[in-house]
Amino acid sequence: MKILKILGLLLLFIILGVAGYAFYLKLSLTPSYSGERVLTGLSGDVDIYFTEHGVPHIYGESEEDTYRALGYIHAMERLWQMDLLRHVGSGRLSELFGPDMIENDKFLRTMGISKYARESALEYEKRNHKSLPLVKAYIAGINDYIANNPKPLEHTILGLDVAPFEIQNAFEILTYMAFSFSNAHITDPVLTELSNKLDSSYLKDLNIYHYKGESTLRSFDNRYSIQAEKTVSVLKSLGVPEFIGSNSWVVSPEKTSTGEVLFSNDPHIAFSQPSVWYESHLIYPESEYYGYHVPGAPFPLLMHSEQKAIGLTMFENDDMDFYIEEIHPEDSNKYMHKDEWKDIVMEQEEIKVNGQKPIQFTIRKTTHGPIVSDILTEEPLEDIVSMYWVNTNFPSYMMEAVHGLVSANDLQEVEMAASMIHGPGLNIMYGDKDGNVAWWAVGKLPIRRDERSSKTFYDGSTGLDDTDSTYAFSQNPHAINPPWGYVHSANNQPDTVNGVVYSGYYLPDDRGERITQFLADSSLSVDHMKTMLLDDHSVMMNEIKGIMLHAIKDTERGDLLRELIKWKGDFNRDDFRPLIFQKWVNETLKAAQKDEIGKKLWPLYKLTHTYKVATEHLIKNKNSKWWDNDTTEVIETRGDIIRQAFETTINDLTIHWGDDYTLWNWGSAHALKHKHAMGDIITFLNVGDFPVSGANEVLNNMGYTYSEEKNQTIRFGPSTRRIVDFSDVRNNSWSILPTGQSGNYFSPYYADQAEMFAEGVFRKMMMNHEVIKQSKNKITLTSKD
Repeated sequence: MKILKILGLLLLFIILGVAGYAFYLKLSLTPSYSGERVLTGLSGDVDIYFTEHGVPHIYGESEEDTYRALGYIHAMERLWQMDLLRHVGSGRLSELFGPDMIENDKFLRTMGISKYARESALEYEKRNHKSLPLVKAYIAGINDYIANNPKPLEHTILGLDVAPFEIQNAFEILTYMAFSFSNAHITDPVLTELSNKLDSSYLKDLNIYHYKGESTLRSFDNRYSIQAEKTVSVLKSLGVPEFIGSNSWVVSPEKTSTGEVLFSNDPHIAFSQPSVWYESHLIYPESEYYGYHVPGAPFPLLMHSEQKAIGLTMFENDDMDFYIEEIHPEDSNKYMHKDEWKDIVMEQEEIKVNGQKPIQFTIRKTTHGPIVSDILTEEPLEDIVSMYWVNTNFPSYMMEAVHGLVSANDLQEVEMAASMIHGPGLNIMYGDKDGNVAWWAVGKLPIRRDERSSKTFYDGSTGLDDTDSTYAFSQNPHAINPPWGYVHSANNQPDTVNGVVYSGYYLPDDRGERITQFLADSSLSVDHMKTMLLDDHSVMMNEIKGIMLHAIKDTERGDLLRELIKWKGDFNRDDFRPLIFQKWVNETLKAAQKDEIGKKLWPLYKLTHTYKVATEHLIKNKNSKWWDNDTTEVIETRGDIIRQAFETTINDLTIHWGDDYTLWNWGSAHALKHKHAMGDIITFLNVGDFPVSGANEVLNNMGYTYSEEKNQTIRFGPSTRRIVDFSDVRNNSWSILPTGQSGNYFSPYYADQAEMFAEGVFRKMMMNHEVIKQSKNKITLTSKD
């Protein structure tokens, strides 16, 4: 009995100790949004007003002071995220998380992100561009916060300190973002394996380019998809958001109810906590703008002022190629290129590891780029595969370009700044107070021998498919004040320029078509923009619904068939029919294709944009070879496969959700969770779940990779929903973030927008100075001790 009392007291002391420590952490780490603080290096005081949802409105007496304050505030609100992003961009995750991240670091360094960022930062400083003092001030503001404030909760839990930031870190963050845009490192290995495995008629049925010529692959049975598996595994484990796609449209004055431009943009990015954007309103002499920053980088990628608005979507162009290298039979350090044996270049890297000694790592390179097959240590390829990436093969002027976009005074200056971006491929969307609307596809586009061949691996020995030159910026797709009265982008295929169809990983036309349906109206308003951003209608589902339903016209489930016939293709969370149709379509594709593609390759194929693009094309083609199941003795038809998929769908959904289909609903299976990088261990850092409307390739693009399990895990979606109304920019422009402004768990702004986002609510992007200065939350930064 005495022992039990002692154990009970010990347990009580432990509980009290944990509770006391938790209270201490909350007390010391909860951010304050008022008071006076010292920030070294200021030339005058900076006043920062925080409005309702934690958006800082920074009033500085000089441009440099304002950016110094911005760095300070970014560190105050998002320091963990900033530190994680720079460790990803530099391939230094092992310094944070230990030996489990060594292979990830090897992957990231092999891609060349870290080295390119270092070199780009040095060259940027040498050029001494007029933006450099602002970047230095921003970095100084970050470091002042780090030196004089407690480290974030995540660093405290991990027992890590936060090193000072450098200009190089901003380039690491931007370069990693560029890498995350590319779909080639997943799609090309998968399509290469498919092209070796199947005859070209199968790929033709999917509208996939396929050719064989002088760069025909030499090997037949290699599993090139192992390379894609590695990429998927690494990106999934990083805990930082990938850039996936986007919507944007800019409407000319003649099509709006106010006679002024309307601007809308919602970049589609993988959901995470904290979310990717941090909103800031900067005011300094002769300049003012409202921007969306990636914390750790000083200039916003999305912004607007009273004069102009700028947004972006992903171009989805193909800026990455893979080459099979011919290795010398007697010297593994030589490879064949243009009839000459050349030396493989060796670069040594040291990876520091938390909790153990550093390790040495060698990156091998050919004329095409790093040998990426070297990182496939668990299942090595027989072939040696190298990678060419546009982004790391040209000098970076990204910092100058983004600064130029922000500071531009008119359309011509914006176009000049946009032309400086060599990669990643982006669509720069533009509207202004003068009534101009424009769109430019930016990024250097390689001049290829045959654009159709770029999605499979080249023979590197011939040199025939090397990237020796690129098109001039003037030949990139673009539109300026088109006569139809708007510009738009939804990651779909752009028009040809000079007869060239640029190779890319474009998404289906569904969202683009839906945008044009809405914009046919001639009196568009802010309310129309909000409706569009939340629209959950699937153009594709509406197109193929008749084919699907005709196949089951004789079903014994007549009551259910009548309900499905009434469905208009809307993915409303409270409706059971989207749940049935999305599973039915995907089960149809699986029944048609998995036997040919194979069990191991199938999950990777589903991750490619090809899977989405091919869906409608295949279902509309009743004569496709894909419909016959290779594993049976009979010849199946399209109708057979669709009926089989329907029975599978209803049986599985009944097991998951019960016998009464009227009690099923899409939202139960389609819920949004914002995961923190440490959320698997410390679950309270996650935000959600929220049942939501939307789906793949609708305007409210709540995207997921189809799963046969009960729930469809949402991977990505709108990273903001943003509307700028040039009839009243200061009072009638709208936005929302997926979770909140702050990455600090103890902040009231950590997740205050999460439910609003899930419910389709908007809030104002406030630029009205009179209203802003009524805020009770005000920090004054001063250089005085």
